[in-house]
Amino acid sequence: MKELQEILKKVSQFAPNEKAILATVVDVQGSGYRRAGARMLIDENGYSIGTISGGCLEADVLERARKVLETGEPTVLIYDTTKDKNSVFGLGMGCRGIVRILLEEMDAESSFFDFLQTAFDARKSFTMATFITSNNESLDVGARYFLQDSVITFKTTSPQIPKELSEELKRFSHEKNSKLATFDFGEVFFETINPPINLRLFGAGYDALPLIRFAKEIGWRVSVVDHRAAFANAERLAEADEIFVSRAEDLSEVFFTDENSVAVVMTHNYDRDCEILPRLLHSKFLYIGALGPKTRTEKILNESGETFSDEQLKRLHAPIGLDIGASSPEAIALSIIAEINAVLSNRNGGFLRERKGSIYDR
Repeated sequence: MKELQEILKKVSQFAPNEKAILATVVDVQGSGYRRAGARMLIDENGYSIGTISGGCLEADVLERARKVLETGEPTVLIYDTTKDKNSVFGLGMGCRGIVRILLEEMDAESSFFDFLQTAFDARKSFTMATFITSNNESLDVGARYFLQDSVITFKTTSPQIPKELSEELKRFSHEKNSKLATFDFGEVFFETINPPINLRLFGAGYDALPLIRFAKEIGWRVSVVDHRAAFANAERLAEADEIFVSRAEDLSEVFFTDENSVAVVMTHNYDRDCEILPRLLHSKFLYIGALGPKTRTEKILNESGETFSDEQLKRLHAPIGLDIGASSPEAIALSIIAEINAVLSNRNGGFLRERKGSIYDR
């Protein structure tokens, strides 16, 4: 997600007529450092943002990107090391798999960047279908359909969307990952792109600072809420995207409706937590975490006088964080960010060496 944000920032600074190459991993079979959906932007000077491998493919992709800039024709690269570790131009890929990468010329007006920025600003998810190969004269490689709020959009021309593609795009919109599908009219890469996770952080004490820093490092937005102006200010919380000097009960309902948000409660104040936790359980947030012993949280919920469903309580994590032996504010912040990421990825946070099968399977 962070690479998409950095790519958008770079594109927003493009000069008139400036172009770049967008490299997108569209298929990975076997082992690979990055999965489908990973992206890298390469400008006319060879400067790049993002990564599409562990470093073994980038140099070759940069070289091939120059040719796409010259011709303006999109192309799909195939890297295959399933038979011989040195089989791809002596690149010495450490992973044994097949990786396909779409290279296409882009500028600031390109439909993908335009739709991506609009969706991020509106905090809305969307699903996209990109042609990787085409047997239809009216649909070129790189042609895209976007689906958002049940509306399908084709940003350049408006050919009739094949019915089979339309049905699959709507079906796939309920998924959170990506896939490559083959039709009579060509191969299409489907992916759902969500806006950056918004961390709603209640409490602006000293231990909030590393949590904000780690969240920003992985590309999340951060909104901090604290009623103490001496703590909740731009000077102390320079990396936060939003600061609310407010009590939880004074926040509007809109604050709690973002379906791509998570919440962390670290006020270190029992009365404040009594105000915050019940309201969070009625929100649409994907994850709710609270500092303190389990018995403390149970007492808060019992004293609220409300009844919460199993579905609501399933989103509540208290004590917050993974069990990594954390004791310092920095280590605790690390355990919190790791737990949230595990929950959002539907993982249990265990050791990868003990995982059966692919580390990427959900």
